[in-house]
Amino acid sequence: MWDRRSARPLARAIAATLALALLVLAGCSTLEADLGLDGQTANSEEYGGAPGVAERAATDEALAPDVVTEPATGDVSDLPPEDRLIVRTKTLRLEVDAVRDAIDDIQALVEKHGAVVTALQVANDSESPIYRYDEATYTDSGPLVGYVTVRVPVADFNAFVNDASGVGKVLFQAETSDDVTQQHVDLSARLENLRVEEQRLREFFDAADKVEDMLAIERELSRVRGEIESLDAQVSYLERQAAMATVTIELSEPKPIVRPSGTDWGFADAITTGFRGAAGVIKVLITFLIAVSPLFVLAIALFFIIRAIVRARSKRRRTASADTASHDA
Repeated sequence: MWDRRSARPLARAIAATLALALLVLAGCSTLEADLGLDGQTANSEEYGGAPGVAERAATDEALAPDVVTEPATGDVSDLPPEDRLIVRTKTLRLEVDAVRDAIDDIQALVEKHGAVVTALQVANDSESPIYRYDEATYTDSGPLVGYVTVRVPVADFNAFVNDASGVGKVLFQAETSDDVTQQHVDLSARLENLRVEEQRLREFFDAADKVEDMLAIERELSRVRGEIESLDAQVSYLERQAAMATVTIELSEPKPIVRPSGTDWGFADAITTGFRGAAGVIKVLITFLIAVSPLFVLAIALFFIIRAIVRARSKRRRTASADTASHDA
């Protein structure tokens, strides 16, 4: 028979065990909440494979949903011109009376507009650089050409180009404008997201209590820091390129009709060139004769052989004719 009195202690023991189990589970949940763990499992490889780091990252992301983890790019087509980044390049080809004076004028314009010369070269008509200029060098080498590359602030770009065009006669000009606004916005967004990621990794590093966690976070910090420095350099480069326009000026002097000295009309050069031409023709003729000499030898040999054969046949014919005449007589 079922005894209700004996079953009461058993029921009380079961109830006490269940209450103890619930109490233990509540304590574990409270401990996980204090440690910042919610029991969710994240991909540990994303955080260097360190145990515990991925769970804290997932909790932090859940508590801060407004943090952007992907590059945020926007449409820049509606931006006004003054807010856009434009890289401008200008090329001018000028004919001047004297390259040396023109370079002095351009350097004066550089100081006036707050620009800077990044490249300068002076050469003669054969494109050979001239490092020290004097009147003797000019007389011997003929007309000079010059190449000047200038970096001009965008605010003074048009004024500098107008002033530089007045240095000489404009033979050619070209201008290009490269809009890098979208590229700058994309790089800036990626840079900002990487900085946010770096800050979060530093917080994880400060909260880590295991050496392996610290090493994994430190490796990730090193990678993020390298990407930040690379993107920061690209953004700075675009900003510098847009802030300063590049103007390349090519200078050339008019070529004289006669020699610069004015005493020689070129007769001596004509005679010298004529003799050189005659020598060249003779050289070609000698080369041709030497090249075909084996053919001449073969032709002479064939000539003598054919002549001997013809003479032998003629002799036989004459002998036969004489024999026939004597026989008929």
